[in-house]
Amino acid sequence: MWTVEDGINVLRDKGAKITAQRIAILQKLEGRTDHPSADTLYRELSSEYSTMSVATLYSTAQLLAEAGLIKILSIDDKRVYFDPTTDTHGHFLCRSCGKLFDIPVDEADIFKSAVTERENIAQIERTEIFFYGLCTDCLKI
Repeated sequence: MWTVEDGINVLRDKGAKITAQRIAILQKLEGRTDHPSADTLYRELSSEYSTMSVATLYSTAQLLAEAGLIKILSIDDKRVYFDPTTDTHGHFLCRSCGKLFDIPVDEADIFKSAVTERENIAQIERTEIFFYGLCTDCLKI
């Protein structure tokens, strides 16, 4: 897990300008495990930063993803989510309540089966594993 200072240093090393909006986005994402959607993050930030725009949020998120600080998840066709946990793991989206949960996966096993079963795969650079269904709370209803 990274800190805001880590994020600033990574962005600075990549030659990115450090702005108040970028710092605010880093602060809102630091340590989160709830996978905020772009809409959620924008609502949280726009009340404090009147100059924050949706375009700024998306461009900064793209910059943070390219820097390896977040993952941008397109797990459903309605919204985009941001995940500050960048190690390999899966995600579960409840189709009823919309909650998004991390699912641990065995990275070595996934890569081994993908590479050994497909001779034409030379290098895996990124994995996205999505599960869909009902969470335990919604299953009780």
